[in-house]
Amino acid sequence: MEACEEEPDSEQARRVMAIHENMRERTLLYAREQELLTSFLTRDPDADGCIDAADITALKVATGLRVSLHRAECLVRDAHRSVVLMPGTFAALRTADLPEDFHQLLLRKVRSLPDDQARVVDEHVAGWDLASISRDQFARHLNSLITLVTAGTIPVVPESERRVDLEVSDPQRGIATLTITGPTLELKALAHRLDAAAHAVQKAQRHALDSEEGPIPFDIDASLRERGRAMSLAALRYAVITHSMLDIDPVPEPASAYKMLVTVPAMTLLGDSRAPGMIDGVVPIPAEQARALAASQPTWQRILTDPVSGAYLPVTAETYTPSAQMRLQLRLRHPVCAAPGCTRATVLAAEDDHIEEFNHEDPESGGPTSLFNLHRLCWLHHKIKTEGLIDPERDNPDTEPDLEPVERATFGEPPPHPPAKAPPLPRSPRRPTVKPTTTRWTIDGELRTATRDDHDLLTPVLAAVLDKAWATHLRAHDDAVRLAEGDAARPARDRVIEQRRHEYQRLEERRAQRTRRPRRTGPTPPPTYDPDDPPPF
Repeated sequence: MEACEEEPDSEQARRVMAIHENMRERTLLYAREQELLTSFLTRDPDADGCIDAADITALKVATGLRVSLHRAECLVRDAHRSVVLMPGTFAALRTADLPEDFHQLLLRKVRSLPDDQARVVDEHVAGWDLASISRDQFARHLNSLITLVTAGTIPVVPESERRVDLEVSDPQRGIATLTITGPTLELKALAHRLDAAAHAVQKAQRHALDSEEGPIPFDIDASLRERGRAMSLAALRYAVITHSMLDIDPVPEPASAYKMLVTVPAMTLLGDSRAPGMIDGVVPIPAEQARALAASQPTWQRILTDPVSGAYLPVTAETYTPSAQMRLQLRLRHPVCAAPGCTRATVLAAEDDHIEEFNHEDPESGGPTSLFNLHRLCWLHHKIKTEGLIDPERDNPDTEPDLEPVERATFGEPPPHPPAKAPPLPRSPRRPTVKPTTTRWTIDGELRTATRDDHDLLTPVLAAVLDKAWATHLRAHDDAVRLAEGDAARPARDRVIEQRRHEYQRLEERRAQRTRRPRRTGPTPPPTYDPDDPPPF
């Protein structure tokens, strides 16, 4: 560390030195974590030191660091590359001469390089004066070195760089971004085909508008004939890519049972709340879009949640295959894989799994087909569970929660007279609070952790809004009852006289409105004639 401008014994210099020492301590802890991750992989009997078979290792690391499974996999692979493939720079990291931020930049730069090129970069970087080089110099020299090492080689795009990612970029407006990553030539060809298709559709739209015959292609909103012009190329690119059939020839397109699951709070549907809806339990959409989407659907399905905890109330089944309502509940409870740390969506490529195995020969002796004994797992963790490497378990409740339906108002003909007393506002639940189910996991027979089912966190807030609205309704109802009872206690002759007096007053007000002239609100306008002129008579 270079000498600073402050005096050695000054307060500023001591603070700078303390910051520098903290940086070195963080670097040493980071290096220790790299060693632990790599040794963990090497000693894991399920991985055998092979980075491509580290699924169980990643599951254990995700549990220990409380990160997602994907993040744990990245950490394990980076640690393996750092300690095993790049020992020179890791030695500088262990002495804190190479700061943590420098090392993470180095790993990002060599992540896409083959192993032999990563070793060459490691040998060169280890020979630099890493204890005194600046961050900017390190980045510039590293970029030049990688350009030199990879010069003359044909870049090979790894499979991990060919991917499609969905990101909710603006949840307030319900905007998402679909990103396609891959080799430039492949994506350039895809963009060209998309442009050609958009130009062809635009030409067909213009021809249909000019001839005024036949349907207009890709008229999604049925508004082009009214507008009198074709869609823009940008809009057509989006329409083509979102409304065209996927060509997977010669593989037949599967008949998927996938349905987009959109949950909308009841208070949002009534317009009394701006709580967002949820797509498949993970993507929020604004209340306006949720109401419009619900209004366009012919069928709604009611989902009940506990007003205190927000847990989804269970349904039951007596067969091995869960019912349609149970599958719907499982998608709500497990929008992603139920395994610890896994973030794979369960919309596709997931299975409903019995925690306690179902006995096909004697169903009474095996695990029941109930929501308490079911969860959704991605195909990978379902396979790992079948192999016995992970074991989930749940405690059977001593008594099933009381799920008697709460009394609700019925709709029909209004009573001839107001009721003497409105129904009381319930102040306490009529059944025990249903809490989210907790699952305990044993990973590889030696590591234990716990997870909880997903639940609706907005339910307690919306329940309070509904409670307030109900209290307001009761107060208004009580006021109406008091007025009606007071009016009914008066003599009939007085009520008739008062009613006629009110009708006479309303009649007089209407007459006054018809005969009333508009009043001038501004100043009096000046005369249009000259006062010195003789009178016009």
